[in-house]
Amino acid sequence: MGRVFRVLRGALAAGAITLLLMAGITLLVIYAGLRTTHLTAINQVVKLVSILAGTLFAVGVGGEKGLLTGALVGMLYMLLGYGFYSLIDGSEPAAKVLAMEIAAGALVGAAAGVALANLRGGRRTRG
Repeated sequence: MGRVFRVLRGALAAGAITLLLMAGITLLVIYAGLRTTHLTAINQVVKLVSILAGTLFAVGVGGEKGLLTGALVGMLYMLLGYGFYSLIDGSEPAAKVLAMEIAAGALVGAAAGVALANLRGGRRTRG
């Protein structure tokens, strides 16, 4: 049950971070004149940052099972994101696109989870 809670917490944290970043981007488009031609690239960066942060929430520094937990966070984040988008837009994503996005989310989450699990928590001292 602990791992399930950590994965849910990580995916929800990633979703919350996405909402905050998207609100900031919206303000930049409206008030600072950010060109909408850059939004596709910015969206990918938002996904990356959100999965990295969500994996941090789920695994933590020096945590356990970073590979699996991070991969699950990335996959769940992408599934929830596309699910909500489909509800709002009323469309279904192409199966290949959805599969690629889920795989990319899993890879980013897994890599972040491995890195985080192998960091030492707390203060480092010279030995």
